[in-house]
Amino acid sequence: MGHAPDVIADFEQIRELIRRGEFAAALRVCEHDLKLQRRDFRIWTLKGIALQGMERNTESLAAFRQALAIQPQFLPALQGAAQLEYQMHDAQCRKTLEAILQLRPEPTAHAMLGVLAFERKDCAAAIEHYEKAGEAAGDPVIKWQHGSCSYQLEQWDAAEVKFRELLSLKKDDRVRYNLGLVQFGGKKYADAIAALQPLARKEQPDPDALSLLASAYETNKQTPEALQILRRAIDLYPREERLYVDLATLCLEHSAFLIGTEVLEAGAKNIPQSARIQTMLGVMHASAGVLIKAEEAFRRAEQLAPDDAYGRVGLAIILMNNGAADNVIRLLREQAKRAPDVPLVNLTLADALLQRGTSPAELQESQSLLLRVIKRQPANATAHTLLGKIYLRLGDKDEAARALETAIRLDPSDRAATYQLMTLYQRMGRTKDAGALKEKVQKLLDAESVGDVQGGRYRLVRVPEGRPVQQ
Repeated sequence: MGHAPDVIADFEQIRELIRRGEFAAALRVCEHDLKLQRRDFRIWTLKGIALQGMERNTESLAAFRQALAIQPQFLPALQGAAQLEYQMHDAQCRKTLEAILQLRPEPTAHAMLGVLAFERKDCAAAIEHYEKAGEAAGDPVIKWQHGSCSYQLEQWDAAEVKFRELLSLKKDDRVRYNLGLVQFGGKKYADAIAALQPLARKEQPDPDALSLLASAYETNKQTPEALQILRRAIDLYPREERLYVDLATLCLEHSAFLIGTEVLEAGAKNIPQSARIQTMLGVMHASAGVLIKAEEAFRRAEQLAPDDAYGRVGLAIILMNNGAADNVIRLLREQAKRAPDVPLVNLTLADALLQRGTSPAELQESQSLLLRVIKRQPANATAHTLLGKIYLRLGDKDEAARALETAIRLDPSDRAATYQLMTLYQRMGRTKDAGALKEKVQKLLDAESVGDVQGGRYRLVRVPEGRPVQQ
């Protein structure tokens, strides 16, 4: 203990050396004093600072941790350790930062914890910390992460604010695209169009931006503009598979089967190995009533991607519509053996089994398939609807009602599920609930009628080839 006054004097000397940037000299004094006072956590902390100044980060972190082993609540040591752990991606960093916050609220610690939460994909925790980060939250990287997390959690307005702020700091195409994306997610279609148009006007626009802009136009009932954007996108990127699918989907929605077929056939020529385009071509032919060509396209899709369910499922649906349920079940059972947990295969197989009959074994198989779908995709409304049908056939009204209620909650526009639940409520004596659903069924019917009219509002007419004849 007789050395304590000298250590105190040296403590001030070390601090002064560090302030002057003389880290090696400071380290020498620290090592001398630690021989005299091994458990002086202040000297260990100063040693950590000196080593950090010399860029000897591993040794520096060890010194901070030695200080904390002696005094776990010494704030300067916690701050030094946290900074290094953060830089070095050390797993201890989160615990150290939380220890700092237990001592006092510190915006920088919240900012760092927010980044760590973002990196482990915990967006709720990330946003909670960003909102307490004060001025540190103004860092562009944190704004980007904050906006991205708000998007992931479907907090559209909050996400829009962050990407607008970023765009005001610097004109960046990625930020502009994200702004349009969150506005589209928030159903601000006109705003999304305004945000994305500058990207589309570029000489070589990004295909993702063109695809999103087309979706915004179509959702905003500006189908001609959507068509124009997608045609330009395909001209610019003739080997971009999804653009053909986007344009074909638009054609399907407006019953423009001939144009859709031409688009997909061009896509098949440009991308001959695309099973997805062949599958979509099968859907287009089937929608137009050309079932032979639809079957051919689905078979080609299956040949191109035998492990991908889409071609086989498409073929199964064609067969099912033609009353060939046995063939459908055989095809899909073979596919399910290859990939037992593909929701689309299991869902279609369950539907086919339900259409074929009501034997106890097939009902049990369908139920098992649908429960596997729901385990993988809890928000799959169709799976819940079909499960409700099974419970009805099994005579379990309560489970059937729960399944159908879930289906309607997930997809309020599902008229078939709504009608089934209405009739079930009537059978269960729930007259008031049945009456409310009766009104909803009528509203859905009215909405479908309006949708049919609006869907046919624009006719996608092919531009005649060649020039007009001059009189």
